[in-house]
Amino acid sequence: MLASFPAAIVSAFLFSGVAQAGLSDCPKNLAFQLTNVFQVGQIKFQYSNCEKDDGGHGYAAGIANFCTGTGDAWDVVQTYHNITGGNDEFTKLDSVLADRAKSGSGSTSGLSEFCPIWQSLATNQRFWSAQGSVFEKLYFNPSQKWADDLGLKLSVSQAALYDTAISRGASNSTGSLGGIIKATNKKITADVSGGDSNSTLKINGHSIDEIKWLGKFLDVRANYEDEGQSNVHIKSFKYIIKLKEYNWEHEIEVLNNQGKPGNVTCDNSYLPYPDQKTNPLATCGSNCSGIESSITSASSSVSRISIAAIGVFVASMLF
Repeated sequence: MLASFPAAIVSAFLFSGVAQAGLSDCPKNLAFQLTNVFQVGQIKFQYSNCEKDDGGHGYAAGIANFCTGTGDAWDVVQTYHNITGGNDEFTKLDSVLADRAKSGSGSTSGLSEFCPIWQSLATNQRFWSAQGSVFEKLYFNPSQKWADDLGLKLSVSQAALYDTAISRGASNSTGSLGGIIKATNKKITADVSGGDSNSTLKINGHSIDEIKWLGKFLDVRANYEDEGQSNVHIKSFKYIIKLKEYNWEHEIEVLNNQGKPGNVTCDNSYLPYPDQKTNPLATCGSNCSGIESSITSASSSVSRISIAAIGVFVASMLF
């Protein structure tokens, strides 16, 4: 059974320490756990995860399936270089990683050492810092900025946007979070009646209940998923909506990767290590101020892929 962490530890852990609208504290913990289940089959962030991507984007690694072929893996490595001073385990791969990030190539030629190096740094706090900074810069923060701009107030909506950013990217491109939001909003040409969320959005000058909007958003997203409405992300969020679990406080009932109901709770944490209690960026010392500027915004313009879920809910999550 995976270790359980006090809620106070979870609420203290923020990647950048910057105040952020949208998900926070327990709802943020639940959202991270849920998306982790979709991505890697368990609730914990997988800092050491590294494998060849089924979608042809090179190697996918770490807490957001950073890919060598989309450039965000190179962002992590560059951020790690900033923290270490630039001469570290990854330095010998720099030219290849930079080339793949620039070209968008999914080739793994010349990267045979990439996964072994990545996995060797699984408990390295400076490497946690690098992954956390890129994760927040490219995925979490943009998703919650979109949520704030839309006026979303409900945990389920904010979490759905975060999940979409992790799976599909947070840019404006077709099939990414921003593109899906734009396609959803184009469908709203008049006031939409009904809804019970007590949260009303104004889209194109028209009123729509937030949960009604979220349902339309999920339907549009399904058009870009290979499995359509059968996609595990779509099915689970619609199940949460069906149960009217709109605002998350301590525990939510969801569907696991086999379509069976189970619980995600703030008695557990997305953090994998007992000593991971504070902001890991504190370990970067005088280099902290340079980390954000080192991350290229270009990576977020590439649609992300969702690695096939490979596991089941851990015993501590179910029933």
